[in-house]
Amino acid sequence: MPADQIFVLVLVFATMALFVWEKIPPDLVSLSVLFLLLVVPFDGHPVLLPGNKAERLAILGGIFANSAILTVSFMFIVGAAVERTGLVDVLGRWFGQVAGGTETRTLVILGLLTVFTSAFLNNTTVVVVFLPMLLGLCRKAKLVPSRLLIPLSYFAIMGGMCTIIGTSTNLVANGVLKQKGLEPFSIFEITPIGICLATGAGAYLILLAPRLLPKRESLATLIDAEDGREFLTAAIVSEDSPLVGKTIGEAGLAKRRELRVIEVRRRGNRVNTPLPKLRFEAGDRVILKSHVSGVMGLNDLPGLDVSTKAALGLSYVQTEKAVIMEGMIGPKSHFVGRSLRELNFRQQYGLIVLAMHRQGENLRENFEKVPLEMGDTLLLEGSAERMKQLFAERAFINLSSPKQGSLVRVGRQWIALAALAAVVGFGSLDLVPFEWVALGAALLVSLGGCLSSDEVYQSVDWRVITMILGMLGLGAAMDQTGAAHTLANSFMQVARGWNPALILSTVLLLTIILTELLSNNAVAALLTPLAIELAGQLGLEARPFAVAVMLGASCGFAVPTGYQTHLLVYGAGGYRFADFLKVGIPLDLLTWLLGSWLIPVFWKLSP
Repeated sequence: MPADQIFVLVLVFATMALFVWEKIPPDLVSLSVLFLLLVVPFDGHPVLLPGNKAERLAILGGIFANSAILTVSFMFIVGAAVERTGLVDVLGRWFGQVAGGTETRTLVILGLLTVFTSAFLNNTTVVVVFLPMLLGLCRKAKLVPSRLLIPLSYFAIMGGMCTIIGTSTNLVANGVLKQKGLEPFSIFEITPIGICLATGAGAYLILLAPRLLPKRESLATLIDAEDGREFLTAAIVSEDSPLVGKTIGEAGLAKRRELRVIEVRRRGNRVNTPLPKLRFEAGDRVILKSHVSGVMGLNDLPGLDVSTKAALGLSYVQTEKAVIMEGMIGPKSHFVGRSLRELNFRQQYGLIVLAMHRQGENLRENFEKVPLEMGDTLLLEGSAERMKQLFAERAFINLSSPKQGSLVRVGRQWIALAALAAVVGFGSLDLVPFEWVALGAALLVSLGGCLSSDEVYQSVDWRVITMILGMLGLGAAMDQTGAAHTLANSFMQVARGWNPALILSTVLLLTIILTELLSNNAVAALLTPLAIELAGQLGLEARPFAVAVMLGASCGFAVPTGYQTHLLVYGAGGYRFADFLKVGIPLDLLTWLLGSWLIPVFWKLSP
């Protein structure tokens, strides 16, 4: 095997290992791989920069100007406009009106609506919007969220299989196909098989999965409901207060059950001295938690001892009702990678974090120093106004109630709807390249005021784009060096004499297994060139093999860390890792069996 092939294959396996290790962000791994392919020379030239100028431009153009990168970027913008103008929320509210009553009825309606919506929009966006609405419905109908949230994630994934634009994975595989000079898929070409797979998955989730899904408490149930009627009171220690120079215990405050000191601020800053050891000074701002509003200063509230307040020398400042809500770190939150202590969260937002849920564990202590990750669920306590300010930043997803008041461009819904209709209509007619259609739709929602200029750039998930870019480069290197041909030859040595349908089924199974371990976009970018090469060696059409990669790279039902939608429901449902294994592995196997049977039905395995 030539040295350049060995180098490329080592990069392939090293990339897979680093993706599984998860200590380095996958986008950085991908960019590092692309950098090495552009600078490490073999026979005087890097792998992706051959000596022939025309060949070099063709390779670089196939990577940096790949239609998949352009289309995925533009569709991120269109999807953000649909979300920002509230079109998805309209469907969500309709779901809230017609669902409920029984668990089965809710699952059926949830499946139909989620699959349909995810066929045209990014599935992460769909889950972000539907998640708080589904939790609100569970509270209203007294349903258990852990019985419904995993199905929500799975339905969203199945919907993405129904159209080429349903998921970036399909767009990546389609872009590689076009780069190879083969005819790309039309927008609805995979819809028949997608609907069949979604129907099979839906039947499994409605009829069989309930026996496997847990009945698990959410984070909010850790705190007694009575806590939701408590109040936060702010008071100032006066100059002549008997509290000056005393600790909480010496002042007798520690013995009072009706109120509790939770924080002291001095000259605008939080006092970091442990509360039992802290000695009060004049001017200190004391934050107390109490069961009666205004216990520190309002005369007309029941149970208020005004003389006690006066004796303590506390001047009333303000009283707010303390509410308890669940919030989750969103996919684009600027909190990711930083701890609550680093963020100075309590002082910055005026809210108390009571507990945190991560990967099946409800943490009540020592979580302030833990770097936050997407999908972490926090139980927050504070005033309703402070909560509103926090959730308005879009760094947190409000799990306690559906979003209200954040959709500032409802009047632009018709523009977003027109852009989405144009994508579907012109994309299905196949009159112009699909990336042009996506560009036109992105321009329409941007110029039409659906998104601000900042929101246009923020809507693109640049981590996904950079990862796709790096993996396309690695795929191009496998082609350029002949490594893809070598791997296909090696597989054919093992599979010599196999039936083509069995080889196709093996490709689908391998793709599903790798998707459980790696990023779905990375798997699509790496395996699509291999699948096309394998089809060529068999003398068969490449199309069914490309479909096998598309469908397999969209599965990933068994490992919660493999899909963003899984991470979103993980904490909110109080799930454990094993819950996904129990429900997801049978669904992976079902998808593999159905796909192995249906792909040859819709696409003939013939030369």
